Amino acid sequence: MAAASLSPFAISFLLCCFLTLTILLGEEEVSPVFVSLSNVTNEFALLSFKSQVTRDSYNVLSNWNSNISFCLWNGVSCSRSSQRVVGLNLTDKALEGTLSPYISNLFFLQVLHLSNNSFHGHLLVDFSRLPSLKILSIWGNHFKGLIPQTLGHCQGLQTLSAGDNQFYGSIPKFLGSLSELKYLNIGGNRLTGTIP
Repeated sequence: MAAASLSPFAISFLLCCFLTLTILLGEEEVSPVFVSLSNVTNEFALLSFKSQVTRDSYNVLSNWNSNISFCLWNGVSCSRSSQRVVGLNLTDKALEGTLSPYISNLFFLQVLHLSNNSFHGHLLVDFSRLPSLKILSIWGNHFKGLIPQTLGHCQGLQTLSAGDNQFYGSIPKFLGSLSELKYLNIGGNRLTGTIP
């Protein structure tokens, strides 16, 4: 079965199978299974991202298919040791669509660059599932709604560049608790209040 056809239920089922194997066999004997399941989860998340892109003028995502490793797909960076996605860089690629919430399943993601495209809609990513995220650069799109509170869980976040979108509401208070934050750009939105 291709990873693109796996439902969230199927992913959950596979993860439950992994946990059962871990308990029955011990961690050493199932680590290859875990790597395989992690790879399925990563590939599914990326293919979900691709499925939400409605326009790809430069055919940037043309090699995003199950015929080659997702670590070789355009814009994708993987950890050498674990082969898990740690970076997604698709800045300035004339992509249009919505951002799949399944990006939250890239648990080891450190860098997400999607700036200067035409992504729109609400940012429905559960950032609390991305604790390793260091750089979030989504400026110059058409994202709208509130800046997600779950970003406050990304305690290692160093760069948040979300300017020139259509975010509204109060500037989130959690920004004041991101102790590693070195660069912040939220201008060009309809946000109110002061930066904590």
